[in-house]
Amino acid sequence: MENRNQFLNLNESEMLSLWKQVMHLETPRRDCTVEWDDGIDMDGLLLTHIKQWYAQLLNTAPAQLLPIEDLASEVELSVDGNMVIAPAPQRCVRPVEWRLAEWKRSVTEFLDPCSHEAMLQLNEWSRGGVYNPAIIDYGFQLLMMSSASGEPQLELARCVVRPADGSYQFHASLLSTIPEWQSSAPTAALI
Repeated sequence: MENRNQFLNLNESEMLSLWKQVMHLETPRRDCTVEWDDGIDMDGLLLTHIKQWYAQLLNTAPAQLLPIEDLASEVELSVDGNMVIAPAPQRCVRPVEWRLAEWKRSVTEFLDPCSHEAMLQLNEWSRGGVYNPAIIDYGFQLLMMSSASGEPQLELARCVVRPADGSYQFHASLLSTIPEWQSSAPTAALI
């Protein structure tokens, strides 16, 4: 179970300050100010790295360490045969747990469209149903395999989300990934 007490919710300037502290980039306090303008914009470079690091976290870190919201009210479903089509909500980075009202259980493992399991969904005898539902994740939309009778209702659509206010929300344990990410950061970001 996740410990929400250790979640951080930082704005951009707080995140920049924390990143500098973790990377040991803070200058020691002195009672003078020195400025020059022929170097690189260190804050701008660090903000680029922060955004890349956070985007990678949202896509790959364990979901319980990231902001999760139920976006079911933002999804409009359509039916095509035995498939229920759901466009991915705009704020959804990746799905975590989805469930149609008629299903007997939620889906927490989403199928890659090229996987063998996804191909099995094309056969009426091996496709998911109310007892063993399956969802194929195309990124921009999700195909829910169901014996949809009538108008399907989305009961749950929990997703890892990028916070709407632009803040950085994550579990404090993920701070330990900053130095490792920094050492393997894309070289294009350094230019």
